[in-house]
Amino acid sequence: MSIKRFFIPLAAVALLLTAGCRSQRDAARTQPATPVDSGTGMTVSPRYYTTNFTCSAQGMTATGQIRMAADSIIWLSASKVIELGRVRFTPDSAIIYAKVMGRCFRGTYDDLYRRFHYRTSFKDISETVTSDDAPELLSSLARQFGIAATFTLEPWKRVDQLTFPFAVPDNVNPL
Repeated sequence: MSIKRFFIPLAAVALLLTAGCRSQRDAARTQPATPVDSGTGMTVSPRYYTTNFTCSAQGMTATGQIRMAADSIIWLSASKVIELGRVRFTPDSAIIYAKVMGRCFRGTYDDLYRRFHYRTSFKDISETVTSDDAPELLSSLARQFGIAATFTLEPWKRVDQLTFPFAVPDNVNPL
């Protein structure tokens, strides 16, 4: 079974996250930053969150990690023995790097809609991945696109600091 064949469901996962979900339910949100006394007065410390996920589709399973800095960045990496790809969302842009295919998308959410015909926003994505119903929402959304996928997310953990590595070679083709 080739790694490129396996990447199709993983690319679907990335696209599902970009598609977001406009659920009428109140989504669980990240906690706002908390004031911290730095000795010179009150400052705001950023909040970082991380979770691991598993996606099963077409008889294959991949794992990954989602990292988030509240209100500023969502980063996703998916692997199956090797890293398959990464996705990074900020409030004004999206980057999807299909590493095993050597392809990348960079642009705004309007560019994302023009390229993939999925309308979403940073807020929609954030609400979807932090929702208590995230696995069910993502599985349901996958079914709408004809993909029988199941998702499992571990509970979100708050951490003091994270990195959001994202290097894309200059010679990649557009996704």
